[in-house]
Amino acid sequence: MSTTGVNIGWGAVVRIGRGETPDWTTLEGVGDFEFPQMQADDIDVTSHSSPNRTKEFIAGMADNGEMSLPLDYIPDNPQDLLLRVLNQTKELIQVSIRPAGSNLDPEVYACYVRSYGRTAPVQGKSSATLVLRISGIVAGEATLPGGGGDETLPGGGV
Repeated sequence: MSTTGVNIGWGAVVRIGRGETPDWTTLEGVGDFEFPQMQADDIDVTSHSSPNRTKEFIAGMADNGEMSLPLDYIPDNPQDLLLRVLNQTKELIQVSIRPAGSNLDPEVYACYVRSYGRTAPVQGKSSATLVLRISGIVAGEATLPGGGGDETLPGGGV
């Protein structure tokens, strides 16, 4: 770790949970990924009385987006079979993400498998891409520093 606290991403752990009390499966062979990114719709509230002939906007409904995970592909191993089933059933699951070096509880999101694509190149390693459609945050909301964990940031969880 550097003096600023910045670290490499190696060592992050991503798990898939099924059921009311999740039965967790750690995903193996995960490559570089981005965390889910919430983005709000823009609602145009511009009117003839908007100041200085400028457009005005307010935040609309938030969309938690998708999460795309590149994976090593090993045909018919337990991970591949699970992801193929989840891709077919579209059941609501949870994804847990613990960044490398974090001492906090992992971020947990409700989601479903939007797609699971696999590749079999003639030259190169076989890979897969798991795309999760995020419904909302279940645990691991960001809190304001010094808030004692009671104050969550705007746009909290489900």
